[in-house]
Amino acid sequence: MDLVNDILSVFSTLDSDTLFLVVAFDILLIATFCRRGGVTLLKKRTRSDWVLDVAGLFVQGTAIPWLQVAIVIALMAGVFPDLAGSLSWHPLLSFLFCFVVVDYGYYWNHRLFHRKEFWAIHHVHHSASQMDVLNTSRNTLWTSLLIIYLWVNGVMLYLLADPAIYVFALTLTAVLDLWRHSALEPSGYIKKCLGSVFVLPSDHAWHHSQDIYDINFGANLNLWDRFHGTWHQSEQAPKEIGVVSNLTIFSKLWWPFK
Repeated sequence: MDLVNDILSVFSTLDSDTLFLVVAFDILLIATFCRRGGVTLLKKRTRSDWVLDVAGLFVQGTAIPWLQVAIVIALMAGVFPDLAGSLSWHPLLSFLFCFVVVDYGYYWNHRLFHRKEFWAIHHVHHSASQMDVLNTSRNTLWTSLLIIYLWVNGVMLYLLADPAIYVFALTLTAVLDLWRHSALEPSGYIKKCLGSVFVLPSDHAWHHSQDIYDINFGANLNLWDRFHGTWHQSEQAPKEIGVVSNLTIFSKLWWPFK
């Protein structure tokens, strides 16, 4: 019964933040396809694109939150029952751990996916030929199980006495992920200010380009790429987006190995 109460308690925290994420997704989706050239982007999407992206959005937006809350918390409760709610962190510390420390962990997680040994399980995400918000969660469906967010966030939601600010930080990370894939680029002074700290859509477009490989791995912050020498910034857009994949739709969804 205590485990059920733990899970329900965390989900009650997720409610308002989930609504925030859904609203942000809807705004970015409308803005992406209603701007100049948006209709062309929409027409370029193939049936395969729709299947991959809708399936990915469902898994990453619905199944993963359930997994990190229900399964991870159940595992933690079984192994470490006395640690539930044991961390009474200051809200600022909770936010910084999620938004900065976990972000740095993801930087290395992402770089690992680009190694030759693991590229097969990540290349489906790079098969998108254009940047739009729907491509955000395009992945082989089980790839999300290998992303640091699922496990670290699930553990932290179990450990924190008050996970509300942590949940807000991970929701903000998800919103930035959507925006980063939307190609809705700020301009002028706003771009200069945001671009000094955050990974902009134009920066992430270069990560998806065919022109340069192994750059701009960061999610929230561009600090990690700058520090580790993988940063690339340019006023010019990449000539081509995405890698060519000859896999069937089934292989892309379930078994991306040749």
